[in-house]
Formats: sequence, structure tokens, C-alpha cells
Amino acid sequence: MRRFKRRIQTAKPRWRGVTRSWGWSSVRVYPFVAVAAAVGLVVSAGTSPPPARSAVSEVIGSGGTVLLSAGASGASGVSPGYRDVSFTTGSGRPVPIQGSTSLAMPPYSAWEANGSAGAANAVASVSGGHLRVAVVHGAATYRGWFLTAIAPTPAACVFNFAADSPPAVTVPGARGELVMAVQTSDTIVTGDIDYVVVAENVLADGTRHLVVGYSIGHLARAQEHLLKSVPWQPGPLQVAISTNGTNRLEVWINGQIFYRSTSLDMGIVAPFEPYLEVQAQGTPYTVSFSGYSSVCSPDVVVDGLPTGSVVSLGSQSAVAEGGYATLPLPETSAPVSGSLEVRVPGKGAQVFAPHTYWPGDRYTYRSAGLSRS
Repeated sequence: MRRFKRRIQTAKPRWRGVTRSWGWSSVRVYPFVAVAAAVGLVVSAGTSPPPARSAVSEVIGSGGTVLLSAGASGASGVSPGYRDVSFTTGSGRPVPIQGSTSLAMPPYSAWEANGSAGAANAVASVSGGHLRVAVVHGAATYRGWFLTAIAPTPAACVFNFAADSPPAVTVPGARGELVMAVQTSDTIVTGDIDYVVVAENVLADGTRHLVVGYSIGHLARAQEHLLKSVPWQPGPLQVAISTNGTNRLEVWINGQIFYRSTSLDMGIVAPFEPYLEVQAQGTPYTVSFSGYSSVCSPDVVVDGLPTGSVVSLGSQSAVAEGGYATLPLPETSAPVSGSLEVRVPGKGAQVFAPHTYWPGDRYTYRSAGLSRS
């Protein structure tokens, strides 16, 4: 069985290390001293800067029109830094966070970097529209580096990840992993290592496996449970994870259901936090993520439209009724990138600048000839 080695939540507490793999390994834990003081420092450092998301507040169209972002319906309690994150702004140099082992990666301040590889042997940076997370030097045992959220997302939301195909492993006997996961936000308080995970495991012989599992337990006593593992082929991944943390877990891969159960016994306490990670054994390894969103409602909705207006995006179109048009997009869908078009009766077509639209997005149409509501 492959070894899947994962970290304890180190983005906010004094703990640092990794949990056991799908094989067995120990958890290294910092003493539980001064944790309460560290929590306040970390939360302050993580929430006061600008939000992490790089999405714009408006999309400019032709003819004096604009789409104003109205947020995601039902996203109450979700940091804007976890919606529509497209990594379009360069990250800058990670900086230490006072009272924590974590690093903040400006301007993605709602996310923090940490892991067993250590800051001297790991990189998390944004360029060219991708978040690259890397272990710089290989080690005999698994080493990981991750970017994790510092604010919770309600269990009612879907955790929607987009990643590039992880690279081949060229060092004999080595392994690399691309990791997308959702953990309890209570780890800092309880020490519980409770999470669900989707990972692509890559071996030097060219084989790959896509894995779904979860962990439950306290610190070194936490145990992982493998739910599904199948051979996999290289290619981009769009992963959506939906769970209540107790008995239900659903995983979609590239828009298709990959795993579903309503009879699990997980005990993962909501609300949750997402994280994006690389794991490597015996080799340097870099994985790339192209986007993330905490999706709390379906569809893309454009309001402020005269009745009969037609909204088109890619292969989809919708006619406005009651002031708004709805483009169907399930919460588990990949975002749609393109130039949205609005045809208002008597005004012709207005084409908007290329933009990425995630499920749950809400926009308001405005033009020079329409009054604001």
C-alpha cells in the first residue's frame, strides 16, 4: 500500500509535524504551552491584511456596461479569501507569523504555509496564475509543505479545488503526491487530526493512483482510513469535496462522482478548513494549483437585467425573467472561464472582459442607460 503522509494542522498552533501515513509513522508535536497566546497572534496576523482572493470586484464590458460582483448567495461565514481564488497576483516572499511556526504569503494572507519539510526546504509561491507548492530537496522519509486556510467554512459548502497534473517522478524508488484536503478547524484547540483527503500519488515506475480517505483521532493516535484507490492517468484535476464530517462524504473528479457514502463513522467536527499540499519521498517535487473556491450555492446568476435579456457564457445561455438570468452550474462544477455576453432588447450585445466564473457567483449588470438599484 502506498504511504500517504500528512501533517498535523500547523498553520495556526504551536504543533508542527506530520500525521501517520497510510503506512505508519509518528507525529512530532510541540508542547501545548503558550498555545492560547499563539492563537490570538495568528488570527490577528491572518485576518487583518487584505483578503486572499485575487478576484476583481467588477468585470468591464463594452458600451459602458459593468458586472458588479455581489458575492455568493449563502456564503455567510465564509472568508472572501476562500472564494474564487485564482492566483493571478504574485505572492511575494513568505514572512514569519509571530507566535506561530507558520508563514504568511502576501497577498494571500487568508492562507498560511507550513509543513514537515521546513521553511528552508520548501516553497509556496504564486506566478503565472498558479500556486506552486514544492519540497526542494528529497528526503528518505516523506516531507510535506502546504498552504492552509486560517478561517472556517461551513459544512454546507463544497470545497472546490483545481490543480495541474502532478509531474512524473524520475528518481528510482521515490514518490510524489498532490494533496487536496478538508480538516476540522478545531485542531488548534483539541489536537484532533481529523480530515478527509483526495490525493494523486505518483511513483517512479510511472504508475499513479487517485486516493480518497480520512483520518480520525488525537495527535499520535490518529488513524487514517483508505476509502478508495484506483489507477490514474496524468491530467489536470478538478476536485470537489462535500461532507458533513460525520457519515456523509462525496467526492467529484472532473465533474463526475468518484466516491459517495452516507454510512461512514468519521467524527470530523465542522466547520472545516481547506488545504493544498505537496508530499515527497526521495525526490524534490513541485505541484501546482490553478484555483480554489468555497462554494456555498449553485449556478452563476446575473441580476439587474431587463426582462428578455439573454446572457451567454461558453455553451450556456439563459433568458432573464424577473430581473435576473441563471446559468446552471452545480456546486461541484469546475469554474467556467470566458467572455460573458449580455444581449439587452433594443441595445444589442455587450461583451465582457475574459473572466473566471465559479459556481455560486452573483453579479449585477449595470450600464450607463440603467439606474442603480
